[in-house]
Amino acid sequence: MPDLSPQARARAGRTIDVSAVFAENAEAIVAALPDVPDGHVLVAVVDHQHVFAGTHHVEKATMVERVPELEGPEGWAMVFTPGATVGDVRRRTAEMAEIAGRRIAAIDRITARRGDAP
Repeated sequence: MPDLSPQARARAGRTIDVSAVFAENAEAIVAALPDVPDGHVLVAVVDHQHVFAGTHHVEKATMVERVPELEGPEGWAMVFTPGATVGDVRRRTAEMAEIAGRRIAAIDRITARRGDAP
């Protein structure tokens, strides 16, 4: 069962805001990619206050554990591989915002049908 709570809707709204922070920092993200060692990815992080918190090199083998650690309980992370361009970063952030917007719309539709609209 999908999470239709007000908290899930609010998180999706914050995700839209955060996608803009990643997009605004696309140049910094791409500038960090040439330094990524073999076997690693670049993880860009935005903190709970919607501030760009920088980039980190993470071993591919430890991504599942490390990415959640880096983003923390209320942050966001995006993973990039060498070769990504500023256009790629902005395209992905636009997709991130679009998906979050669709989630909000779906939550609103379902809760309205149930009669428990936010």
